[in-house]
Amino acid sequence: MKTRNRSNALLVELLIVVMFFMLAAAVLMQVFAAARRQADRAGILTEALTEAQNVADRLYAAKDPDGELAAMGFERQQDAWVLIKSRYLTEVSGGTEWTEAGRLLVRNVRVTTPEGEELLALPCVRYEEERP
Repeated sequence: MKTRNRSNALLVELLIVVMFFMLAAAVLMQVFAAARRQADRAGILTEALTEAQNVADRLYAAKDPDGELAAMGFERQQDAWVLIKSRYLTEVSGGTEWTEAGRLLVRNVRVTTPEGEELLALPCVRYEEERP
């Protein structure tokens, strides 16, 4: 009778140990999945930031900003230029402000996810003197 009680106790202990390892594995899987999601988001953000900086630099140097946007693959939609990528959307809006001494070209480069969450916004401003 004592042998049977000992084997039952051993079986219960083994079940508890297996359940503990299953619980630990489930928690670790959730942690790794969350880390993967954060790494993917960081990759998208880095790619989007590089894209926005490139667009802002090219707009700053361009003589014809609208022509430059069209050359980069942007499409005109209502009052903004839009470039759709697989993981994010780049939108350029803004206009020209005239002053007594010249004009101020103001553009805002905005990057959002396909769901509409804003990842970043980058202003691009260039001043040109008006020649008499």
